[in-house]
Amino acid sequence: MKQSEEHTSSIKHLAHDLNNIFTRILNSVELLKRKIVSNEEIVLLLNNIEAGTYLASEMIEETLVANENKTSPTRRININSIIQDVIRTFVFQQKEKTNFHLDLDPQLYLVKGKYSDFYRVFINLIINAVEAIKAKGDISVKTKSRTDHKGAIEITISDNGRGIDHEALPYIFNENFSTKQGSSISGVGLFIVKNIIEKYGGSINVTSKVGIGTKFRIILNAAATKAKRKKRHAKKILIAEDEGVLRELLAELLRSYNYKVTVASNGAEVLDALNSVLPDLMIIDQKMPVMDGIECIEQIKKREENIPIILAAGSPTDISDRTSFLKIDKILNKPYNFEELLSIIRELIG
Repeated sequence: MKQSEEHTSSIKHLAHDLNNIFTRILNSVELLKRKIVSNEEIVLLLNNIEAGTYLASEMIEETLVANENKTSPTRRININSIIQDVIRTFVFQQKEKTNFHLDLDPQLYLVKGKYSDFYRVFINLIINAVEAIKAKGDISVKTKSRTDHKGAIEITISDNGRGIDHEALPYIFNENFSTKQGSSISGVGLFIVKNIIEKYGGSINVTSKVGIGTKFRIILNAAATKAKRKKRHAKKILIAEDEGVLRELLAELLRSYNYKVTVASNGAEVLDALNSVLPDLMIIDQKMPVMDGIECIEQIKKREENIPIILAAGSPTDISDRTSFLKIDKILNKPYNFEELLSIIRELIG
């Protein structure tokens, strides 16, 4: 029994360390995107690194939560990034057959979910669109935030392929349904697509005409946000993170958005800093030497300082009853990218 507990503990430590590395990669990618924003080819490669990092981290999370009967956490995701990564998979191998057209809303609302789930949705839909084109054709993907329906995004995927028979259209989301002769499992993709979208409270519908093409339209709920507060002065943020490279990456990114940043490498340094600086918000890592994040937050609460706190947890299994008792404003599971963190900061302090 003791050996099993030691093994589980070792896995948790490994997951924590890997998620720190993944977070560092994601934020390095974000910083590079900001520095080379005009080079589309390099940005696409960076999106590929970002996608691979998310997928690898979720594989680790699935293993951890399965061992402890917990639910795998969701995160705030930019659907544009997933679509760009999926399209890049097909661009080179389909360049003689298919033209891809992207019209992606740069201000697209984030959605909450698992990266691997949404990746699965769009890889299935794009595969179907590619297969629908016999000789040469076009596939268009458009995203937009819904102005007529606050808190939702809309994605349309259109092709000018062979289309779907009118009689078959009502059944395409049924399990095992297929329009392809000789295949009994081809239709499983759309069945799974619909289930994933509905799991997150969204919807999908399809219109098609034989010889003209097919269009899928998806509606997804945006990640819930509070109304932004009006900016009256440059907001101050205190970052407590023992991983030096990650700490400096976050500080540089936040400063580029005109936040004033103070850094600390452990909980004790946070308490010392609070004697001279009163931040508008704190980002505190859960596992740190000298004094960890939970103990640090407990001490801050005793001071009765009304400062919003984001707790950065190394893995989903780090969340405990103590965390709930402290009524922390937001818990952000690693790995996270800067866009996800920034959306939470803006929600809390503007």
